[in-house]
Amino acid sequence: MRDKITKSPNIRFKGFTDAWEQRKLGKMGDTFTGLSGKTKEDFGHGDAKFVTYVNVFGNVISDSNDVQSVEIDDKQNQVKYGDVFFTTSSETPEEVGMSSVWLENTENVYLNSFCFGYRPTVEFDLYYLAFMLRSPEIRKKFMFLAQGISRYNISKNKVMDMNVPVPELNEQRKVGTFFRNLDNLITLHQRKLDLLKVTKKSMLQKMFPKDGESVPEIRFAGFNDPWEQRKVIEQVEKVLDYRGKSPAKFGMSWGNSGYLVLSSLNVKNGYIDKSVEAKYGDQELFDRWMGNERLEKGDVIFTTEAPLGNIAQVPDNNGYILNQRAVAFKTSSDKLDNNFLATLLSSPLFQDKLQANSSGGTAKGIGMKEFAKIATMLPIDIAEQKKIGLFFKDLDNLITLHQRELDLLKDLKKSMLQQMFI
Repeated sequence: MRDKITKSPNIRFKGFTDAWEQRKLGKMGDTFTGLSGKTKEDFGHGDAKFVTYVNVFGNVISDSNDVQSVEIDDKQNQVKYGDVFFTTSSETPEEVGMSSVWLENTENVYLNSFCFGYRPTVEFDLYYLAFMLRSPEIRKKFMFLAQGISRYNISKNKVMDMNVPVPELNEQRKVGTFFRNLDNLITLHQRKLDLLKVTKKSMLQKMFPKDGESVPEIRFAGFNDPWEQRKVIEQVEKVLDYRGKSPAKFGMSWGNSGYLVLSSLNVKNGYIDKSVEAKYGDQELFDRWMGNERLEKGDVIFTTEAPLGNIAQVPDNNGYILNQRAVAFKTSSDKLDNNFLATLLSSPLFQDKLQANSSGGTAKGIGMKEFAKIATMLPIDIAEQKKIGLFFKDLDNLITLHQRELDLLKDLKKSMLQQMFI
């Protein structure tokens, strides 16, 4: 029996025109419980497995590798291919009732005790079911069902009374395949990005000398001289530091347009995130704040606290305001290459020294007086600096490109989840 007919989604595949039905979950499947009657001693050994809470919470499709050992128990409910798992509690209403679909044919696998299972009795495309239950409209319904104060719970019976959209099976398959392919593409880009980050981390360790050594493990051909220890502050041409300043001291305030403000909020490792906490200053504030100084393309920005030690370079000559908790280093091209400086400051050995000279509890910070004490190994030959700096700048650009592509795919998925479900 159909519960009611509802409207169609904003975006759908060609050839499908019928309105989507709304049906109660409880009329299309049965529920079962997770593990019960177990003690701490029952876990961590045995020939059976159970699907963890974290697995359900974090995956639209359950990860068959994220299972833990438990003793075989014939009294427990085994999970089957096509089962849906729901978390029953969380610290926030936004995270309650997270769902995950199990797509494995494996015996002696159970569900953790902090979730309940749902076994459809009607045919679904399981990828459609998985993504539909994570769509914004359905997530709103779960949030509405959440009850509690310090911890939020949902009632299994109320979940079963929930209406969900059910198009015809062929349309389900189209939608499910679309999101499955999109997720696979996101996963592929994430792996590429992770590999690039691992590569950068490895090369930073190998292209800079280890503590107590004067030559790196990997070096460009033609350079043989040992690196020398220098205080970084003595190698830079100028430090711009505007701590203590605020628009209020000028009788002014930040605006929504003009010159972008650079601070510890938007200076990330390797790039400026122009979308995070974007603040701007008009021409008058810019002139009064920066005085005769200007941030130029390639200048190195360093965050002094909250967080400590993020490094990025000014991307262009459009003009920026340098806020508190960030300083800028200007270099002389015949003494210190700015690309190399950015790389040096982000190297593991320098970051370790930075932490060792910092102060504070959870929010570590460093002043220029302490920063000036930090010495590190660097090549005196500017040509070698340029080679190293350019290598890592190109690598950073590649990482940024992949990050943007990944973000675009995630934004696309978010948009499609909103527009392809009701």
